[in-house]
Amino acid sequence: MTAKMAVICSFLAVLVLLPGGLTFRKQSNLIQPQPQIQTGGKAPPNRVMNPAFANAGRTPGLEIWRIENFEPVAYQKSNYGKFYTGDSFIVLNTIERKDKQLAWDIHFWLGSDTSTDEAGAAAIYTVQLDDLLNGAPVQHREVQDHESQLFLSYFKNGVRYEQGGVGTGFKHVQTNAAGEKRLFQVKGKRNVRVRQVNLSVSSMNKGDCFILDAGNQILVYVGPQAKRVEKLKAISAANQIRDQDHNGRARVDIVDEFSTDVDKHHFFTTLGSGSPGQVPEESSEQEDGAFETADANSVTLYKVSDAKGGLKIDSISTKPLRQEMLDTNDCFILDTGSGIYVWVGRRATQAEKTDAMNKAQEFLRTKKYPAWTQVHRVIEGSEPAPFKQYFATWRDAGMAHTRLVRSAMGYDSDDSSDSTELPDVENLKKSGGSAIGFMPDNGENEMIEVVQYVSRQGREETIRNLIKLESNMPLLGFASYVITYKYNNNKNGESGIIIYVWEGAKATNAAKERAFEDAMSLAMERDAILVRTTQNHEPRHFLKMFKGKLVTMYTAVPMKPQLYRIRGTDVSDVHASEVVTDSSSLASKDVFALVTMPEHRVYIWIGLGASDFEKNMAKERFAHYWSDGVVEVIEEGAEPDAFWDALHGEGIYDRSMSDVTKPLLEPRLFHCRLHGKRFQVEEITHFEQADLDTNDIMLIDAGDEIYMWVGSSATAEENGRLLEMAEKYIRDEPTERTMDTVTVIRIVQGNEPRVFTRMFPSWDSDYWQVTPSYEEIAKQALEGSNDIDVLNEV
Repeated sequence: MTAKMAVICSFLAVLVLLPGGLTFRKQSNLIQPQPQIQTGGKAPPNRVMNPAFANAGRTPGLEIWRIENFEPVAYQKSNYGKFYTGDSFIVLNTIERKDKQLAWDIHFWLGSDTSTDEAGAAAIYTVQLDDLLNGAPVQHREVQDHESQLFLSYFKNGVRYEQGGVGTGFKHVQTNAAGEKRLFQVKGKRNVRVRQVNLSVSSMNKGDCFILDAGNQILVYVGPQAKRVEKLKAISAANQIRDQDHNGRARVDIVDEFSTDVDKHHFFTTLGSGSPGQVPEESSEQEDGAFETADANSVTLYKVSDAKGGLKIDSISTKPLRQEMLDTNDCFILDTGSGIYVWVGRRATQAEKTDAMNKAQEFLRTKKYPAWTQVHRVIEGSEPAPFKQYFATWRDAGMAHTRLVRSAMGYDSDDSSDSTELPDVENLKKSGGSAIGFMPDNGENEMIEVVQYVSRQGREETIRNLIKLESNMPLLGFASYVITYKYNNNKNGESGIIIYVWEGAKATNAAKERAFEDAMSLAMERDAILVRTTQNHEPRHFLKMFKGKLVTMYTAVPMKPQLYRIRGTDVSDVHASEVVTDSSSLASKDVFALVTMPEHRVYIWIGLGASDFEKNMAKERFAHYWSDGVVEVIEEGAEPDAFWDALHGEGIYDRSMSDVTKPLLEPRLFHCRLHGKRFQVEEITHFEQADLDTNDIMLIDAGDEIYMWVGSSATAEENGRLLEMAEKYIRDEPTERTMDTVTVIRIVQGNEPRVFTRMFPSWDSDYWQVTPSYEEIAKQALEGSNDIDVLNEV
């Protein structure tokens, strides 16, 4: 055996012993020779490429191999989705990116009863397949019942676990076995697991669907509390069992609320247990794979280094984390409280690269994490969004950042504009407002109505005032506002209504709640987009609606000096926002206007890093603030004493010359569900339009903006708790964002604007009109149709 093969074996021994969804990018120079793993007396695979991989990864699609006698054997496509508990599998998914280049994900899947030898062989062949593809794939380790959402997403009919396997003493289920009955629970909605359970009514519940395989007849029990997608997935899974295990010769029958009493009792007679009235209520147990968030305070970054001769692990920082804490010369471990990331710097030493994974293993043991806790290995420059979100700041280098900016700005890959035509990104993030991707139009149309909501502390009454529309209308921080705007985008032909809810920093909860309730009613009445934003964190589109005249302030009649920060990128988005009148509010990268009284003097303070445009806008905006006042322009470092006196003395303030931006990440889709009072979120990887569940609310995290998509069949309770869902998500996810810093945008099914649909790989406005109903799918199943393609699209 070659030295390099021994290296691979020793490295993968660590991986095989790590239960949980390990994800890593392999580089061949990261491995050092160590003792090899044991393979049951059989020589481990050598470096010669196995012929089973001859054409692997050449075209987009899914390819699967099962480990048989320590060799990879191509798995029949008709059996895709069916896994044996005693086996190990290798799964390769090939996709074609927008730039027409291929990308790969390799998973080695380990059944609960698979042997250590088979698991080791699967891991070794995974590396061999990775080598064939020049080390480009992302590698994942999958464990039965704890698979990643990415893995589950490959199988539209779900994954099914069968007892037995090549390397076990169990026998596989025989095709058309008439005497053996099996009961399967269909668990999950978008990503489904089909588990065999005991043949008993006690194994069932009213919230799920169950499949009773009785040989020549397959009965699908549809729980009365099951939703549409769950019903469709159960029928699809039953069709798959018919085709895979019975060569398509079994009959599929459906038992649901429309069935006769005779049919319902026939199901339980065949089951040999219970009756319709004895089925337990819906299970309160959370679905496997549900997204669970950890305590944000537990996030810790550790440095793994051998700079002083021996390997050492030092705690670097807890939240907030910054990108510059990572050093290309070292390795780091990011402990999120619910999982481990190992980050490998490009210039880390060989010992650091090799031992970093061992130290991650120690974390699992010392912190007593569950055996299936996920461990991810990422290489510098290839960090995924879930890793970068743990850092308060992140700046990608080169084209990766440009691509994300193009996406956030709504540029498609086929647009003629190139990166040189994009606006100054850093300046846009600093001065152009938040949510730079939410631009239904350019704000050139007029506001229809502005309503102010004011209530005093300790009083229940909220006063509703209709405000006269004026170009220099200020927004007051002690109030909330509902602003109706009609957008019209000539470029894509879209038009509609946006209802903005603006919350002042000092508005009472009563005023905020009344404003949002009225805005929600108005949005539902007018089929409008609802946007909730807060003082000093307004979206770029909101600023442009005011045509560069927006002023936000804390009080209507100031009785003491006021300090304003002036920001903008062009004349249409200039914003003068009042900040706390104190020297600590100053920043060298900005321009400020200090308004003093009773002498009616205005100081225009120019920070050393401020833009020329903002300097000019500040002078123009405040030149005539007082009809009888005096305007004095002062440079940072040359302030008169009177200036500092008004700001309570010269103090410490932000003297940095650049504005460190928040992470600019790819959009991520989450499925939101309410379980009683509990709120549950599950991420959907590589999402597409078909992943939007019409029964529920879906959340897209786009950074500064959170989109809440409301399905047509979502309940009134879910719709009413929409803001609470967004708040719970923001509170639990790891970034430093709060509900005061993000914009929440409500979108309803069937009225999705381009700013929303552009985040999907494709969009069909007629998709839901042509999607078959549950009744149509059930009819197809009863007619014995073998064509399940339509189900795969559901």
